[in-house]
Amino acid sequence: RDGIHQLTTSLARTYGTIVVEDLNVAGMVRNRRLARALSDAGFGEIRRQLAYKTGWNGGRLLVASRWFPSSKTCSSCGAVKAKLPLRVRTYVCEGCGLSMDRDENAARNLASLVERTVAGSGPETRNGRGADRKTPPGGAGGRETSTSHRAPAARIRRGPSPTPGESPRILKTQ
Repeated sequence: RDGIHQLTTSLARTYGTIVVEDLNVAGMVRNRRLARALSDAGFGEIRRQLAYKTGWNGGRLLVASRWFPSSKTCSSCGAVKAKLPLRVRTYVCEGCGLSMDRDENAARNLASLVERTVAGSGPETRNGRGADRKTPPGGAGGRETSTSHRAPAARIRRGPSPTPGESPRILKTQ
C-alpha cells in the first residue's frame, strides 16, 4: 500500500499529464495464471490514486479507451495488426519493418494519443528529453478553496452516562 502511494505521488508530482489504459481488470483476473499477479499489482488502486493526486498537483489523468489498440498499432507508420498474442513480446511491423519491445511500442502509441488530445491546448510543453513538464498549479492547486480538507470533529452522543467499563459512543458527522 505504501509503495503504491509513493509511486502515484511521484508520478503526479513529476508529470503534468499521465495517460493510463482502461483495462478490464475484472476479466483479466479470471485467468488463473494471471490472477495473483494482477491482484497484487493493484491496478484499480493505482488508477484511483492517480486520479485524485494529478488533480491536487494541477495535472490531469487521461484514460485511453479499453478498445484502443496500443499494442497492435505501429508507433512509426500507424499500421494495425489484426492479432498480436500476449506471448509475442517483440512488435515487428510488416509495413515499415519497425522492431521493438511490445510494451515500449504501446507506450509510444499512448504518448501520441496524449499529443493528439493536448494539441493546441496551450499549457502543456515538452522539455529537451521529450517528456511532459509539470504544469504549474492554477489557483488553489486543484482543490476547492471553500472545501475544508480536515477530518470532521467527532461528536459525543448526549444521553445516559456510560456504565463503568463502557466507552462513550461517537457519531460520525457528515
